Amino acid sequence: MSAADFRAERQGDTLRLSGRLDFGNAAAALVTVRRALEQGVTQLDLAGLSHADSAALACLLAWRASAADARRALRLLAIPESLRALAQVSDVLGLLDPAPAATG
Repeated sequence: MSAADFRAERQGDTLRLSGRLDFGNAAAALVTVRRALEQGVTQLDLAGLSHADSAALACLLAWRASAADARRALRLLAIPESLRALAQVSDVLGLLDPAPAATG
C-alpha cells in the first residue's frame, strides 16, 4: 500500500482521517497527524478509515501520547470497531477511550 491510500483533511480543530492506515503508510501518517496536532487539532475523526491494522493502533497511541506530553486534550471520534477490538485484546482500550472524568 502507498502513502496515497491515507488521507488527512483538516476541518477546524478536527482532522478527518480516511483510507487505509496500516504498516505501509503508518510512518508518514504519524508525521502528518503530529504536525496537525502541533497546529491546534484537538480531535481525530476516524470514521473514514476503510482499513486499520495494529500499526494504526500504534499510531493512535503515539498521537495520544504526543498530545498528553504537550498537555493538550485529544479526542478520538468514531473509532472503528475493528480498532476497538484490537485495542481491547491488547489491553489498551482505556488509553484510546478514557473514562469520563468524575464530576462532583
